[in-house]
Amino acid sequence: MSDQHVWNSLEIVKLIVAIATPVAVALIGLLINRSLRVQDERAKEALEEQEDRRRVEREVLHRINDPHIELRIGCQFHGLRADRILVTFVVTARNAGNVRQTIQPVTLTARVIKDEPFTFIKGTARVQFERILKTDLVPWNYIFVEPGVTEQITFTTTISADVTYLLAHVKFEYDEHTPHTAESVFKVPALVA
Repeated sequence: MSDQHVWNSLEIVKLIVAIATPVAVALIGLLINRSLRVQDERAKEALEEQEDRRRVEREVLHRINDPHIELRIGCQFHGLRADRILVTFVVTARNAGNVRQTIQPVTLTARVIKDEPFTFIKGTARVQFERILKTDLVPWNYIFVEPGVTEQITFTTTISADVTYLLAHVKFEYDEHTPHTAESVFKVPALVA
């Protein structure tokens, strides 16, 4: 009987070893698998962070979300009446960016040279114009320009018939320290009443 008892003990040890080996292999496999998943998650997070940094750098470099307004100013001369010329200023704002832009105020300044010799601003080579007008072109709160859209703002007034050159300057600010301007000089045509 004692041989059978040894045999049973030996069988029990063999059984425990036979069960313990796959259990140990399974536990080691689970630990390795878990470790690999944690490393994969860290690698994915690092890759996402790197892609986010690249996207932000690209946005900053290309100014994707910054304002991109193309601003122009034109002038139309309509006719002469009682020594005054009817004039329409046309401000064109085209949103070439990706973001809707709200613009306020839009300031128009008009300066002229009358039928007289050219003079220069003291100490510069810049021609002296006399200011005749400064006004806000947006009488309501603001205007907005959607991406890809071109807006026109017009302002009609009169100028003296003895004006030979007209300088038009338009300005608005994206924010307190970022002005956007456009300026053009126009030769006033000789109009007959």
